Amino acid sequence: MARTLSRSLSRRNSLSLSRSRSRSRRRPGSGRVSPRVVAGLVAVALIIANVLLVLGPVLGLVGAVAGSGPVVDIPYLSMTVLTVLGFVIALLLAGLAYLTYRPALRWTAVVLAWLVSLLASVWPIVATADAAVDRLRDILPWITETIRTLG
Repeated sequence: MARTLSRSLSRRNSLSLSRSRSRSRRRPGSGRVSPRVVAGLVAVALIIANVLLVLGPVLGLVGAVAGSGPVVDIPYLSMTVLTVLGFVIALLLAGLAYLTYRPALRWTAVVLAWLVSLLASVWPIVATADAAVDRLRDILPWITETIRTLG
């Protein structure tokens, strides 16, 4: 009986030692999501939200202005290049947010990615408004001259 008890105790001790060894071999925190992954996904989600919620309506407004005919000369090339470049920079900042280990730099990169994508989304309407104001400056003297002639 004593032998059986000592064997069972030694088995329990060896099992608990093997469990503790197997636990120590695992990486600490391997069951949770890394903060780097969370920051990268937040950055990408914010960029996608800007594309859907800001760039979509902005391009709709620019399309409506473009549908007015040759009244406003819309700078399509600069709008396209700057929008694509802005989103590429935003995605690079999202990658930086994923790759960095420092929390302050990580979340700064997330915020910068969001801001750059927001600016890239708003740029087409700014360029279109600038073109419309230029056209108005060209038309305004004609309107004032017409009013003087009629008055």
